[in-house]
Amino acid sequence: MSLATPPRQSSGNLLVNPSFEGKFRQTALSSYVSVGWYPWFHQSAKAGEYYEPEWKIIQRPENDGSDDIRARLQHGDQSIQWFNTYALHKAGIWQRVKVPANAKVTFSAYLQILSARDTHWVNGQMVSGANDLGNYQIKIGIDPTGWQPPKDPKTDQRIQVLDPPPNVVWSSSVHDGHTKAADGTNQWVPSQVSTQAQGEYVTVWVMGWNKWRFQYEAAFVDNTSLTAVAVAAPPRAYSVAAAPVQPTSTPTNTPTPTNTPTNTPTPTNTPTPTNTPTPTFTPTFTPSPTPTSSPTPLPSPTATRRPTRTPVAVSAAGAAMPPGSFDKNDITGLTIVGGVSAFALAMGLIVGKKLAKRPTQA
Repeated sequence: MSLATPPRQSSGNLLVNPSFEGKFRQTALSSYVSVGWYPWFHQSAKAGEYYEPEWKIIQRPENDGSDDIRARLQHGDQSIQWFNTYALHKAGIWQRVKVPANAKVTFSAYLQILSARDTHWVNGQMVSGANDLGNYQIKIGIDPTGWQPPKDPKTDQRIQVLDPPPNVVWSSSVHDGHTKAADGTNQWVPSQVSTQAQGEYVTVWVMGWNKWRFQYEAAFVDNTSLTAVAVAAPPRAYSVAAAPVQPTSTPTNTPTPTNTPTNTPTPTNTPTPTNTPTPTFTPTFTPSPTPTSSPTPLPSPTATRRPTRTPVAVSAAGAAMPPGSFDKNDITGLTIVGGVSAFALAMGLIVGKKLAKRPTQA
């Protein structure tokens, strides 16, 4: 595309192509920006938080276009916008301008915002939803030092991934609610900011950003202006040649008056200051920590009654038998044991009687 030199607006406006009426150029795969202006966008360290928007030139078609197209034009037949969908962005445009040295400069622009979760139409215009306001805002600013982003050595184009410098003087923000008319349509809102240049160049900036990822996030700019008022230069410093001294007649000797000394008041004795001892730092009383009460004793375990054991019959072979069951061998053994015990008891009784009858020795 052949690029013609974009026109300057009428006298007094120092911006190149202030209403975006001139030719435009491609700045990315699907972005186009008017000649004289440059795009920029913020890219955060957190992946996926901010995205690069698209820049487009809105043009009035030959048939005058739809109500929606006409609503996006504030002056002339073109305006510029940047937008994305379901994503966050902080982006805009900038231009560096030569001004009278140290002049007072004023930057102004007309702004419009479309921010909506879904599609809303009023009078043939897509508009921000009534419940979607408070999401998007735009502001304009001036860098009084005239800083501009450097060029990428690979492409020889101004870099786009950046943030405006910290010394930009910003206007108040225009919110999406400001650009919504009483009838529900979107309207243009003027914005303005002034400062004093710190040299012969200033850079104007426009920035728009959103807080939530709505379906439609778009900023529109048109009819911009930069004016400058030269500051009166301070008067030049110059030296005045001394006039020659004319000779005068010799004066008659006049007696020199004697200087009468002025009475000097006697100084008042200043009392010697008493040495005030340096106050000794008194340590602040720190209360001893309150002892922590002994832990609550655990509850005594509840005595559990041990179960009564049921005797288990054991067979001769040593195997446990069910209660109430006996083996024949066990019966026989018990009989023999009982007999032997009875015999031993009888013998003991007999022996005891014989010993009792024996005479006691003297």
